[in-house]
Amino acid sequence: MHIGVIGAGIVGLASAYQLLRAGHEVTVIDAARAPGLGTSFANGGQLSYGYVSPLAAPGVLSQLPSLVFSRTGPLRIKPSLDPDFWRWSLEFVRHCNARANADSTLRLLALGLHSREVMLEFLAQESASFAYRLSGKLVVYRDAGKLAAAERSLELANGLGYPQRRVDAATCATLEPALGRIAGELAGGIHTPGEGTGDCQMLCTELARIVGAHERGTLRFEHEVTGFDIRGNAVRAVRTRTEDIAVDACVVANGLAAAPLLRAAGEPVSMYPLKGYSLTYCDAPADARPQVSVTDADNKVVYASLGARLRVAGIADLVGYDYRIAAHRIDALRTLSAALFPSLRGTPAPLEWTGMRPSTPHGRPILGRAEKVGNLWLNVGHGALGFTLSMGAARAIADAIDGKRPAVDLAGFARLAA
Repeated sequence: MHIGVIGAGIVGLASAYQLLRAGHEVTVIDAARAPGLGTSFANGGQLSYGYVSPLAAPGVLSQLPSLVFSRTGPLRIKPSLDPDFWRWSLEFVRHCNARANADSTLRLLALGLHSREVMLEFLAQESASFAYRLSGKLVVYRDAGKLAAAERSLELANGLGYPQRRVDAATCATLEPALGRIAGELAGGIHTPGEGTGDCQMLCTELARIVGAHERGTLRFEHEVTGFDIRGNAVRAVRTRTEDIAVDACVVANGLAAAPLLRAAGEPVSMYPLKGYSLTYCDAPADARPQVSVTDADNKVVYASLGARLRVAGIADLVGYDYRIAAHRIDALRTLSAALFPSLRGTPAPLEWTGMRPSTPHGRPILGRAEKVGNLWLNVGHGALGFTLSMGAARAIADAIDGKRPAVDLAGFARLAA
């Protein structure tokens, strides 16, 4: 089949790669001039397969007043008159309970661990340079109660055969010497040795190279998709401002931009932007490049070494489609980085970035066949886990298109109507 893949971020390009491997002809279609220029561009750089618990959790509701009125907290909500905001928010609240959270976490863990297997397979088969490193991940906590709750969650990963362990503050400092400066503040951490780090945008570039070099692969950049030619409950062509591209099937994998396209096709999805920020310190001093990827759970900030660079990322702002970089958010990341790595104070100013994570209310991506259009497939809504889940989600979609049973049950990733 000739399959159109809409989106040249990490999810779309991973989908294209897996479809090519399955023997299909693939055309990747994207409005940007190059791969990975959207949410994939400067994310946290963590391949966090075992740490996937969704934002919708029981404790969030009690924090709502502070989330709405605080300007500086790691998670901030700005109410909007946008009907999509209220629909999304009401569905989010419905999932803020222990049962829904545990269900979503188990499903995300299964997809995450599958994604890790597919990524390792990719690394063994392809020569791709994206600063990948099997670094392991250390999530540190200052609050003993939150650490205890995290320890209960790690039992889910251990039960699936993916080792995680609780460590004390001294061990945190041994695993990552930079934490020695704040070891006295720490209650401990959760260490996951199987996690990795890498540059998501570099991987997008590598995947685009592989797809473009394949005899059955085509890249169409600067092609903004405007809709579909749907006849007989099937997509016959993808319409762009440049040309119509005839297809036998189509995978929609372009993040937030998918929402209006799918709504117009009668296949609405519930997604809303969760805004994040990052700093990239180029040529970071050696003592400012953590040996393991570090997550500061209290501040919701991650630190990852990407070769000679340090990527610092985090914060979650539910503020609508506001693409401006908020100076006070960047300043917060800069202050936290300098406190942990003092040698950064004498380095050139880091590169600043903000991106919109396409988030669903329950925290699970939307994967599978559309409900009304038989040859339309959805691979959207990965939130902050796009890099982590991309390879597994792409393989699952490719398997489903070929009539095979995916390694993960796609029934657990059905869409929510908007």
